[in-house]
Amino acid sequence: MLDKVLIINTGGTIGMVNSEKGDPNSPLRPANDWNEIAKEHPILEKFSTDYYQFSPLIDSSDMSPEVWIKIAGIIEKNYENYRGFVVLHGTDTMAFTASALSFMLKNLDKPVVLTGSQVPLQFPRSDALQNLITAIQIAGNDLYGVKLVPEVCIFFRDTLMRGNRSRKIDATNYFGFSSPNYPAIGEIGGDIRIIKDRILDRPASKNFYVDGKMNSKVIILELFPGLNPQYLKSIFENTNEIKGVILKTFGNGNAPTSEEFLNVLKYISSKGIVIVDITQCTKGFVKMGLYEASAKLTDAGVISGVDLTPEAAVTKLMYLIGKGYDTEEIKRLMQIDMCGEQTISQYNFVFENTSSAPSDNFELEVSIPDTLREEDLFEAVVRMKEIADREFIDKELNISVAIEGKNHHENEKMLKINNKISKIIAADKKSLHTIFNHSIKSIIDENDTLKIKINSNMKISWKKINFSVYSECLK
Repeated sequence: MLDKVLIINTGGTIGMVNSEKGDPNSPLRPANDWNEIAKEHPILEKFSTDYYQFSPLIDSSDMSPEVWIKIAGIIEKNYENYRGFVVLHGTDTMAFTASALSFMLKNLDKPVVLTGSQVPLQFPRSDALQNLITAIQIAGNDLYGVKLVPEVCIFFRDTLMRGNRSRKIDATNYFGFSSPNYPAIGEIGGDIRIIKDRILDRPASKNFYVDGKMNSKVIILELFPGLNPQYLKSIFENTNEIKGVILKTFGNGNAPTSEEFLNVLKYISSKGIVIVDITQCTKGFVKMGLYEASAKLTDAGVISGVDLTPEAAVTKLMYLIGKGYDTEEIKRLMQIDMCGEQTISQYNFVFENTSSAPSDNFELEVSIPDTLREEDLFEAVVRMKEIADREFIDKELNISVAIEGKNHHENEKMLKINNKISKIIAADKKSLHTIFNHSIKSIIDENDTLKIKINSNMKISWKKINFSVYSECLK
């Protein structure tokens, strides 16, 4: 391995120069090579770097999955030869590229630092030189006395951010990027301070490789008051090409509750299209299925995007669709953290009732995935859908739900359906929604399986039970 950093210039403002030498008012054009970029800044010669330039250079507005794959391929080809990599990139779509690379670069144990600038390197008061030098030092890590950051990140102004958590928040300000839902992984002033507890762990003796299949048959839709659901439906009636939708909803994941709107979502979902709910807000997250208010979206086939940025959500969905997974597997993996892109992982287990015979007790078994044991569990939710009793008696319906592991730790919660039930007919449908808090940890702890035990004071039938477990992803 060379004691060098490879700079990959894809294009963008940072590499622009004046078309007429010596005339600062002449139009900008892309630099021909590194010498033209660096010749007015001798300090750059102090850093051990090699340089690769895209030909032609790419305006970041023209960025695409094909270019992401090309960047990943250059890193893969040169991976063993360099301490780290700096990717020069236009700022407009930098967060998309950083997110995409984070999913494609597997077992990454070297820094990949994306940076750019709001003002070209040759201009007075440019932010480019500081961004470039600091990115080189972070990528070079121990060459410059900097702690190793084995992940894809963005450096801008004075902040190092996880790439798949970053967003461009200002078109001109030198503080152009932010990481709204995850703290900075590095703070740069007189020193470069890497915050160890916030960076991803270095992979243990696994070989680096690129998983570069992306499918761009994805769209982003943003809700607004007055949106006609039929306009939404018409998009999908006229094509079978779309495989995924990022749905930007209000607040913490709220959407219209009209039957017309929900039926359109059900129609979209019925076509095998994955719908991911993320918030329109810059900061915050959605946590569908935890509260009854969001259950209607869940029933319509929508899944939670938790606190994914739009950039991370769309590139993660492209990546998973590109892998060729079926719809249910894509939904499952979208809700589980892969490389630090989200704060919460959600594991869902669904049980369909195939028996028409009512009963007053039911027992379900859940196999626990290995990954659950490594994370900070904090909540579990049991939701029974379309409950109906058959005893036709004027009596309050009481249902108890217990979760049990092999060590017989038990957390029981009594829930009453508030309205007194009298002479229920078959068409009446009820739902039960109950939450188990931190005590779920002691149950799941070392258990391979869980049992969900449901008892009621009268015989009932139900259509579906959803069991969801939520865990924090601490890095």
